[in-house]
Amino acid sequence: MFDVHDGSETVVELAWWDPDVLTEANIMPATGLATDYLNVFNEAVMLFGLLSDMPDMIEELRNWEPLTYEQHFARSGFQAKDLAILAYQNADPAIKGPFDALSQETCDLLLQAITQAEGLIQKGAPVDDFIAETTMALQSSIMMLDGMVHGGAAGGAQDDIDALFD
Repeated sequence: MFDVHDGSETVVELAWWDPDVLTEANIMPATGLATDYLNVFNEAVMLFGLLSDMPDMIEELRNWEPLTYEQHFARSGFQAKDLAILAYQNADPAIKGPFDALSQETCDLLLQAITQAEGLIQKGAPVDDFIAETTMALQSSIMMLDGMVHGGAAGGAQDDIDALFD
């Protein structure tokens, strides 16, 4: 059961797995995942894409911290964050496993990209092509994660990301 609170008291106790409860909370009933987690990546990728024109954004990107799904919701202002964590914890491992793997790969890719961009910027080397290609790869990864949240398969996700860097 899941308690729905209104201020200081519990209004109603609901079955957290009820598709209507999940949908109302912006959690996909088919997967138990919420797109709000993608915000971990979206802002950083937006800033990364600006590096060609605003290389000083690297300072802000250096502070980016990768977060797991549960870490994100534990820290977030998402209204149904406890429900999001509960649904995730009970998600089908066949969904959650590939999602977690791609999330970790995306975190790793973003951390590597920030380090590489910082090196290029410090050397005064051209960054436009690197930023454009890497931003596209990161956005592709986020789109795959979004598809997985909505019930799509992860098949070939890493191959697609790798192909963008070849």
